[in-house]
Amino acid sequence: MKYQKKLRQLLSQELHNTVSAAIWKNKNGSYEVFGRYTIEPAAAGYRVCCNQNPIGTFSSTRTAISWCIADRCQAYNIARQLLSLDHRVAELAQDIQARLAIGDRSSNPGLKEIIVTKLESKILQKKLLENQLNKCVNWTKYCQQRGFNNETARTGRDQPNKTSRQGF
Repeated sequence: MKYQKKLRQLLSQELHNTVSAAIWKNKNGSYEVFGRYTIEPAAAGYRVCCNQNPIGTFSSTRTAISWCIADRCQAYNIARQLLSLDHRVAELAQDIQARLAIGDRSSNPGLKEIIVTKLESKILQKKLLENQLNKCVNWTKYCQQRGFNNETARTGRDQPNKTSRQGF
């Protein structure tokens, strides 16, 4: 009896530690992240909730999971940037698609060329925002990897700043 009780206690502790570091997909298509966050498919992307409190909607699971990692690492500025950049990229993409559709439906070739010319700056702005978003996502990947195996942490010295010139 004592062994079973100890075994249950050890297994429950290990399971709790595993759940707090796991990301998995449920049968209904939603993701459970770190035992705190849920990512559910929505009409306009993926809705993130933290302990049943809605956070926001992201355009992809990649940015949604990155937001969860940033929030878990207490990198709140990066989390805010992820949400903001994702919204701005999604808005620009919708705007570009709508204007291109107008140009495609137009029978006037001059109007189509004008629309494409005016969209060049928005396309460049979208690429810039996507690059910034990728930098934030890559930073969260780094933080997640560092959290699993702290290989990137610097090892400290036992005795600070010892030199070969002792006594001078």
